[in-house]
Amino acid sequence: MDKAKFLKSLGQHIAKVRKQKGYSQDRLYLEGGFSRGTLSKIENGLTSPEVFTLARIAEVLDIPLKKLIEFE
Repeated sequence: MDKAKFLKSLGQHIAKVRKQKGYSQDRLYLEGGFSRGTLSKIENGLTSPEVFTLARIAEVLDIPLKKLIEFE
């Protein structure tokens, strides 16, 4: 598995779920308690997010963590 490709796919999936739930980046990062830059880097596949950050994103979006990290 290629790390860069995985991170890009993960970021795209998070952005897709966020939009489906009707959240802007601003709303998600403010409610999640992390920086806008962190969310932007995650959604653009530029960083490997911490598990806690992924858990907070899932919590704010009201979805199971498993759904957030399972994508094709």
